[in-house]
Amino acid sequence: MNLKEIIKSVRRIELKAKSFSNQNFSGLDRSASKGLGMNFSEVREYQLGDETRFIDWNVTARYNNPHVKVFEEEREHVNMFFIDVSGSLDFGGGERTKKRVIVELFATVAFSCSMNQDKIGAVFFSDEVVKYFVPKKGKKHVWSMLKYLIENDFKSKYSDPSSAFDFFQKTKWKRYRMFLFSDLLFSDPFQSISAFKKTKSKNQAFVIRVHDEMENKLPIKGFYQLINSETGLRTWVNGFSTKVQNSMRRTNEKNELLWKEECKSGKILLTSISTRSNIYSKLNGFF
Repeated sequence: MNLKEIIKSVRRIELKAKSFSNQNFSGLDRSASKGLGMNFSEVREYQLGDETRFIDWNVTARYNNPHVKVFEEEREHVNMFFIDVSGSLDFGGGERTKKRVIVELFATVAFSCSMNQDKIGAVFFSDEVVKYFVPKKGKKHVWSMLKYLIENDFKSKYSDPSSAFDFFQKTKWKRYRMFLFSDLLFSDPFQSISAFKKTKSKNQAFVIRVHDEMENKLPIKGFYQLINSETGLRTWVNGFSTKVQNSMRRTNEKNELLWKEECKSGKILLTSISTRSNIYSKLNGFF
């Protein structure tokens, strides 16, 4: 990727984030606020008018004086991004690779969340956790994650998000919004979906699948060699063969259908974005 060109593109996205946030995330925040719990704040002496149900009987007995628990309404939103950095994201049949689109998607959504004073964190993964950014507030934090994604040439080729989901479940965060940015070409899709649903639990979750049109339709140019960017396997194919063309298309369609069905049953919002798509038109109204 041309680093200077991408950074310029991200700076333009940052400027657009406010309007995008107002159009898409205000409603999301209202819906996320429904049913939010109360976070424990402190214990203090009982005051006239306090509800008796909040009396802390252990502290009351210790000091022989009524004490109550004080709670604060949980309003802060934590947004966790799970970002695929495996080898298949380097593919792109046009001007943009799938990784380039993911950079633009991440910038758009993360800056928009930042506008709402939300915390943003990220887990970059391939077949293992590559990098974890603890959720924090601020554009500076968003930029640090974006620069990490843009500037690094990730070595690992395979893609399995299960380790990323398992890792995050062991952190302290229990209430969050999940975003998965990937081409969803995982070695074990059933295991990946199961781990995703387990991590989602009762939280909001969004899946954005990035794909390239050439993944479903090979160039009709006779015999040529295909290289699997994740396994390194080289295969000679006949581009004129209808059987080869159909086989490749069916494999991708089967995987896409699986994710659609599982996301629907798990109340997970899913959308697909091509490397040739306008991401703003695709994202508007999605959230």
